[in-house]
Amino acid sequence: MEYSGLGERQTTAILESVYRNARMAYKSTDEILSRCRSREFYGELEKERERYKTVAARARRELARLGAHAYEAPLGVRAMVKTGIAMKTAKNRDTGYLAEIMYKGTNNGVIDMQRVLNRSRRAEPEIRESAEKLLDREREFCENLRKYL
Repeated sequence: MEYSGLGERQTTAILESVYRNARMAYKSTDEILSRCRSREFYGELEKERERYKTVAARARRELARLGAHAYEAPLGVRAMVKTGIAMKTAKNRDTGYLAEIMYKGTNNGVIDMQRVLNRSRRAEPEIRESAEKLLDREREFCENLRKYL
């Protein structure tokens, strides 16, 4: 089914949110991995990082299909996140603390994507369904992070 107008804009908004959040999560996870001392936690994060890479690539392809561009979060936001992680972990690299940082960041991404989904009722059903599954996976990741807190 072809979508145009409002439905296409809403579909694009979902995909942009998915892409932006997946790229931010990938880069944030990379920062946390460089400070991680626990093999078990490292393995969990590495698996998530690769999933974020896959999700971002899929969203980029879908955006291209719609003739839209994939934009990352603004440079200033990315720099603040990187600097924030560096500052927060300068003296504390305990697994529980790293898990807390990831937990908070993941929840922020869930909130952003849920907002976009709530405003995008006319988006392509397949894209909405895919984004809902991604949200479920992110919530599951948060549950997994709890054991490290």
